[in-house]
Amino acid sequence: MQQEHPRRGVARTAPQWIIRAGGHHIDSAPRVALQLDAPWAAIPCWSGRARQWAQRTVPQAYKERYDSHVRPAMPGNPVSLKSLVAVAEARASFADHRTGRECRPTNARLAEITGLSVRTVQRASTALRLLGVATEVMRGRLRTRHERFASWRVGDRGRGWASVWALHDSRFQSLSPHPGGSLLTPKSSPKTVLTTRTQRKSAGSSAAPRRTSPDKTSLALANAWVADQQSPPWARRYRTGTPWAAILAGPARHGWTARDVNQLIRDWAGTGHWLPETPHKPIGLLGRILAAHGNLEDRPAALDIAREQAELQAARDRVQAQFAEREAAREAKEAGRAALDGPGRAAARQALADLAARRRRDGGTRR
Repeated sequence: MQQEHPRRGVARTAPQWIIRAGGHHIDSAPRVALQLDAPWAAIPCWSGRARQWAQRTVPQAYKERYDSHVRPAMPGNPVSLKSLVAVAEARASFADHRTGRECRPTNARLAEITGLSVRTVQRASTALRLLGVATEVMRGRLRTRHERFASWRVGDRGRGWASVWALHDSRFQSLSPHPGGSLLTPKSSPKTVLTTRTQRKSAGSSAAPRRTSPDKTSLALANAWVADQQSPPWARRYRTGTPWAAILAGPARHGWTARDVNQLIRDWAGTGHWLPETPHKPIGLLGRILAAHGNLEDRPAALDIAREQAELQAARDRVQAQFAEREAAREAKEAGRAALDGPGRAAARQALADLAARRRRDGGTRR
C-alpha cells in the first residue's frame, strides 16, 4: 500500500512476507509506517548513543539554557530536570541508534513508559525542542480516509500519525565556556550578537522614548485641579495629576490656579460648545479648550477673584472700624467712671454734707 502526499509524507506497509509470517515479526516492524521526504541534511545527528544523549547532552543543555530559552517561552509550565531526562531516555529508545532520527512514539506511549502524565510529556518535548537538542520534523496528524482504509486492510487500526522527531546534539554553542574543572557553571548568553561597543540610548524608531519628569509648578497645578471639588468628574480619571502636568505647563507658568481651569471649562460650555460627561480623550479636550482660549495671561477667574478680594477687604475694613468704635466707647466709659471720683465731685459731696449738718444743728437750737 502506498498513499502519497507532497507535504505530509508517504504511507507504506511492511513487506508482505512479514505480514504473512505474523508472530514476533509484527512487533519488530510496524504494519504501516509514514515515510517522510524530510530535509534530514539540515538536521544534525547525535555524536554518541541514546544513553549519552539523554544523560549528558540533555542535562547540560538544561543547565545552560533553561532559564534563557525555555522559561520565558513557557511561563507557568515548568519542567523539572528529572522529568525531562525521563522523557528524553524514553524518546531516545525509539530513535535510530546511529543517527537519532526517525523517533516517532506517541505521547501516550511515552507517558506509559515514564509514568508521567501526557501533559508533562508534551511540556518535556517542547522543552527539548527549545533547548536545541531535538527537532520536530513533522507534526502528528490524523490519517486521511484513504490511509485509514489501507491501514485497516493490513490490520492496523490506528487513526493518526505520531510526530516524527530527530534527536541530536545541541544546536547552540557556548560563546566562552569555562575551562574544565572550573567551579562556575557554563552559561551561554541569550543574545545572538555580543559587542563591547557603547550601546545607543535608543533602540531605534520603534523604541519608546524615556519620559521626562514633569515640572514641579505644573505638577502642583495638576494635583490641585484634580483634587478640587469643583473640577469635572473626568478630571479624576487618572489617580494623580501627572498625566495632566504637560498640558497644564503653560497655565502654571502664568500663575493659573485650579479655579482658573474650572472657570475656563465653564466658559467653554457656556458659549455653546458640547462638553461630554466622559470624553474619550480628556487630555486632548482640555488642550483644545486651552488652545481656543489663546492668551494664557488672561486668567479666566481673575476678575471674580479681584472682586471677591475687594469685597473681603471691604468687610475687613468694616470690621476694623467696628473694633475702633467699640474701643472709643470703652475709653469714654472709663473716663466717665474716673470722673465720678474726681476733686470737683468730692468737694460737692463735702459741701452737701456740711449743709445737711448745719440744718440739723439749727433745728436743734430752735427747739
